[in-house]
Amino acid sequence: MPRSVSTSLPSRLPSWSPSVLLLLLLSIGGCGESLHAEQAGVYVDSTTQRYLKGAFDEMKACSGFEQGSFQEMTVVLMPPIFPCPHYAEGCSGEYIAPTSIKVGSLAVWNHEVLHYLLYLNTGSADPGHQNPLFDACTPGAHQAKPLAF
Repeated sequence: MPRSVSTSLPSRLPSWSPSVLLLLLLSIGGCGESLHAEQAGVYVDSTTQRYLKGAFDEMKACSGFEQGSFQEMTVVLMPPIFPCPHYAEGCSGEYIAPTSIKVGSLAVWNHEVLHYLLYLNTGSADPGHQNPLFDACTPGAHQAKPLAF
């Protein structure tokens, strides 16, 4: 059974329109490509992929861990608050071992990446946030209060 760790955020963070929330398809390109009105659907611009990869690389450098690769991960974009087993009020982010992250706000991305890196490099995702890397690499993110639906 997959283990998961989740994060909630204060309500002052910006929310995404439900129409842009979907499974992040890392192969979809973005900026500069022509989209026509008849091409209905939801798209994630390539700049989002670059942002997530850059933040991942920063977290890996901050943590000093060797194991873990952005290309191995499954990233699912979710509504700003989504149902999860950890908080009755819902989650803004959730790491699901071994390689999946659900994210409702990009503000929790680094925090969830750290859970992933901890899991791969120590064998524990540290759901209790005891590892000092949470304070060093994601200050304050693990202390956020859950949001209500």
